[in-house]
Amino acid sequence: MSTLADLDFLLVLIATCLGACIVIAFWEIEQFRERRRQQSRNAVRPIRRR
Repeated sequence: MSTLADLDFLLVLIATCLGACIVIAFWEIEQFRERRRQQSRNAVRPIRRR
């Protein structure tokens, strides 16, 4: 019975690690997208004068 408990713990540990990796990956993607948005907003655009 001890082996089954160890396997359950291992399964929960692996699932937690994979979940954390997915969350971190999405966080990094969103940070990259936000930096790109900020760069495009801060891009210097020529002002047309009449």
